[in-house]
Amino acid sequence: MPLKHPKQVASLLVFLLAMPIAVGLVGTVLPAFQYFPPLGSHQFSLAPWLTLFHSEEFYSSLTLTLISGIGAPLLAVWLALSLLAWGYEKPLFRRIEAMLAPILAIPHAAIAIGLLFLLSPSGWLLRLFSPWLTGFERPPNWITTQDPYALSLIFALVIKEMPYLLFVMLASLQTMQARQSLQVCRTLGYSRLTTWRKILIPQLYPIVRLPIFIVIAFSLTVVDLAMIIGPNTPSTLSVTLLRWFNAPDLSMRYIASAGAVVLMIVIAIVLAAWEFGHRVLQQLTTPERSNGKRQGATDYLVQLGAMLGVLSLITAFLALLVLPMWSLTRRWRFPDALPSQWTWDNIHSAIPLLIQLSSNTLLIALAATGIACLMSLLMLESKRASYTKETPPKHHPFDWLIYVPILLPQVGFLFGVSVLMLQTNINGSFLAIIAMHLLYVLPYVYLTLKGPYLAYQEEYLYQANRLRYQPWRNYLLIKLAMLKPALFTAFAIGFSVSVAQYLPTLIAGEGRHSTLTTEAVARAASGDRKQVGSMALLQAFFPVFVFWLSQQLPRHWTKWRLALKTSFSMRKKSSIDKK
Repeated sequence: MPLKHPKQVASLLVFLLAMPIAVGLVGTVLPAFQYFPPLGSHQFSLAPWLTLFHSEEFYSSLTLTLISGIGAPLLAVWLALSLLAWGYEKPLFRRIEAMLAPILAIPHAAIAIGLLFLLSPSGWLLRLFSPWLTGFERPPNWITTQDPYALSLIFALVIKEMPYLLFVMLASLQTMQARQSLQVCRTLGYSRLTTWRKILIPQLYPIVRLPIFIVIAFSLTVVDLAMIIGPNTPSTLSVTLLRWFNAPDLSMRYIASAGAVVLMIVIAIVLAAWEFGHRVLQQLTTPERSNGKRQGATDYLVQLGAMLGVLSLITAFLALLVLPMWSLTRRWRFPDALPSQWTWDNIHSAIPLLIQLSSNTLLIALAATGIACLMSLLMLESKRASYTKETPPKHHPFDWLIYVPILLPQVGFLFGVSVLMLQTNINGSFLAIIAMHLLYVLPYVYLTLKGPYLAYQEEYLYQANRLRYQPWRNYLLIKLAMLKPALFTAFAIGFSVSVAQYLPTLIAGEGRHSTLTTEAVARAASGDRKQVGSMALLQAFFPVFVFWLSQQLPRHWTKWRLALKTSFSMRKKSSIDKK
């Protein structure tokens, strides 16, 4: 990209990213001390903190948040590492790798709704074994979802987070000599699992540390998943804060802001404790990793983790399979394993609503992802222009700021950003929703493009400009054409992230513009499984379809482009011959 002023472009992008982050933090911290001029509070006070610390609901919600926010990442990391150690380079594992992309593309709300339909006392899982095995003719009085101990929420988080971590680990293995290490250790008599436990996992963890931190922050602050399948009365802290922020009593916003600050502190403490725990574990296991034993008792933990990992993936696909079943059901009485009557009427009656929700979802996702791709290309090109072969790239402030929206809790931070939108009078508009989505889409698009873009061999572009100096044309038709796989993948990831956004859409849109995600979450507790199933099914379809396109288009793009060019040339030639 022939940028004339790369430093100025980079500075502008840093400002555009830093401004909403700063406003969001200020708009969260100041109300926590009861300073909020829009509500007429112009003096600082500790009253919100005293009220918060005297609230029993706060401590109950915080306990549930710590249980789910720590337990789910621990299980997800264990299962992902175990699956990788058990199946790496096995034929069956290649099929598991193929299953990762659809699960990653599907929004959290769709997964949670599917699990709700699958695991509830009247869900499909119990129907499959009733009454011939369980003896149940009616749904039992069990609490299998929204349980008070957040076990169902932990399970849902693991199902969503484990494939992501496994995907990141597989990508990270390309920077390691995993295959060679396995071969060498096998010749020395070490078992496969022992090699992973002693050699490869200690090398892999530092590479995937940041994605693990992102998973921890997400688990501690998730809202839509917790609202659908998590505990209620009390709920997790993020859901409790959302209710306080939306309370008719505006003074509750001060207490909610104080709770949001506490949640930020909790994230920092948990991340620090996680890293401290890793270092302690590393020190404690150093003698065991160097004792020369070819096998160990802890290998059975890896085998157990691999079996549970496969089971969680199967559960995820069963949860997705039950969505179209409910959307096409006319009559499905318990304990029938399958509906007794099928119909298209559920979808047909909901077509006007589904068209409106789909239009809003696609408009926001396409706009936010397109802008994120453009900003990422501008930032990466400005970084590339700032160094040569002799001066390797340095860390830019943008590289640090890009993680802040992912690590900060959406509750509180987004309400701080909404103050800026109120001042600029764009709240409640599509522009506000797209801008809010951009905060969360941009990090994933940028991080996906960063490696391939900076690794691109610029000599191809230099040679093209020497032959025919048309910088923009060569940039588009040569450099971006060679980066098609990375571009399409980044777009697909950004699109799926945008479709999954619940709280940014709700806060920025002020309820005026609903999407498939916001409407599915709002109706998940209504009990109308047929309509909710249709929304969740459509919500899952769009990201999966875009992911499929991102895999297919780069393979056939050049062939289709040349065929179209040849067809156009022949038509032009025939029209000239006729004249």
